[in-house]
Amino acid sequence: MAPFDRQARQITRSVIHGPTISVSLRAIQNRSLADQVFEQLASEIMTERYLPGSSLPAERTLAEVFGVNRHVVREGLKRLEQIGLLKITQGGGTQVLDFKRHAGLDLLALMAEYARGGKDVATVWLAVLEMRAVIAADVARLCALRAPRSLKQDLMNIAQEMPKAATSQQLFQLEVQFWERAVDGAENLAYRLAFNSLIKGSYAMGRLAEDWSASELRGSDYRTAIARAIFSGDAANAEEETREAMRKAVAAFARRFDLSSLAPSKTPRAESDNRSRIRKGLLRIQSSRVAGPR
Repeated sequence: MAPFDRQARQITRSVIHGPTISVSLRAIQNRSLADQVFEQLASEIMTERYLPGSSLPAERTLAEVFGVNRHVVREGLKRLEQIGLLKITQGGGTQVLDFKRHAGLDLLALMAEYARGGKDVATVWLAVLEMRAVIAADVARLCALRAPRSLKQDLMNIAQEMPKAATSQQLFQLEVQFWERAVDGAENLAYRLAFNSLIKGSYAMGRLAEDWSASELRGSDYRTAIARAIFSGDAANAEEETREAMRKAVAAFARRFDLSSLAPSKTPRAESDNRSRIRKGLLRIQSSRVAGPR
């Protein structure tokens, strides 16, 4: 068993067999905080207790359930509409939307926080890892091309500090710092905003994100190869090293949490190497046919 898989096995129980998060509607203790209404209703929608196309209870009913006035409920509903969970119609009716079609990345952290446990949590985290794999590879490429030498040196320093981290939490913080600086060096606003959402989602995962990130880093030489490629200005190698590391993480996570059907079993480099071997074999066959028997 690979070191990465051995380390991943240690955190499996806390994910698959961890506590199930179940949020039921309850009275609000502090009537001035509409965010509590927002969070409870968001949880109900994201866990599909209210399906797309259905309607929420009337404001008056919700106010009675929560024990708050209708202004507080209305404020919470407006926030739900802003992030793409609801559509408020004229007259005050509220229709639940399919957040997979209407919401944006801002919802990612909430989904991570209110996943019901078990494979729901693992599936959200797999989505985060897959998105990270795509973005990080291009971030590394752009950073190698655009970042000043001082920033590239920062990445080298952070990578060198990673093996010294005493806890998973400290190692996770160094990983966040590493990609914070890499995104700075990439100078791409869209990647920066996407990165912010991914980090919020990671923090919402709590211990899972910290432990998994630590096991990944310990099994992949602590981002050293990526840092070196960026430092040398080798954009192609920085991109390839990052893609290889990230796709390995996706495949390992999918195997560990029985989600292999959702992720490729081979990394892009392995697939590329396989195609290369096939291509060389075909060329040898063609050459032998042209040369004829000796």
